[in-house]
Amino acid sequence: MRTYLDCIPCFFQQALQAARLAGLSDEDQREILIKFGTRLADFSLESTPPEIARYLYASIMKRAGHDPFREIKEKSNRYALGLYPDLKKRVRNASLPLRAAVQMAIAGNVIDYGIPRQFDLKKEVETALSSEFGIFEFDAFKSAIEMSGTILYLCDNAGEIVFDRLLIEELKADYPVEITAAVRGEPVLNDAVIEDAKQSGLDRVCRVISNGANAPGTLLEDCSDEFLRIYRDADLVISKGQGNFESLWGERKRIFFLFKIKCEVVARNVEGRVGDTVLLSSPSLEFQL
Repeated sequence: MRTYLDCIPCFFQQALQAARLAGLSDEDQREILIKFGTRLADFSLESTPPEIARYLYASIMKRAGHDPFREIKEKSNRYALGLYPDLKKRVRNASLPLRAAVQMAIAGNVIDYGIPRQFDLKKEVETALSSEFGIFEFDAFKSAIEMSGTILYLCDNAGEIVFDRLLIEELKADYPVEITAAVRGEPVLNDAVIEDAKQSGLDRVCRVISNGANAPGTLLEDCSDEFLRIYRDADLVISKGQGNFESLWGERKRIFFLFKIKCEVVARNVEGRVGDTVLLSSPSLEFQL
């Protein structure tokens, strides 16, 4: 997905929020905003939002001198793991466990410190299980799973990765599929990395790899050879989160996107509304089937 003019003020909001979460001084925050504004002129609007955000978050990490979101990520993982036993029970007791697991996984996408808004995780879970989805191509998703032998699951945020574990466990329980989960190659905001996969227990459920990159999305040109090989060979890609959607929407690959719509630009691209929960196939899915 390309970047729109509407994205530009959002970048500055994200920069300010991330810099404050990182504990940077007012002067450091000011310098980050000024340097980002200067650098922004070098980016084309044909760039995806994660391409631009990568530079922004890398500058915050460099200024902080360490991963300033590590404590936030660990806290998110612990909180989600505390909910896990009850969520697992509710999935298994549902009339359609796979559908419930998908709903849970998308509810977990609310854990996002790159978006300047508050969230209530328990409320999101209840809403996901009781409300109609804005865009929910569940029958097509189920058919794609049935036709697949190998699945690449692209994770998004720490904490949320526990909800991904629920869905992956359900997929492995119901279908003879080989699943590989991919996380970010380097820390960026609160996105999940290998340490988060281990803390969440995801590495005990399926193979977990790094994508080798530091963007808050999946920029294929920056990913490792190992990741690209698995991506190319996978029968199906399950893509979690808005950043992965922004970077992979339009790729000629069988992909299902699972996320919550968090901005008007994405809402217009998928013909939804901000706040909608989404299970959406890539435009090229029908062609590949």
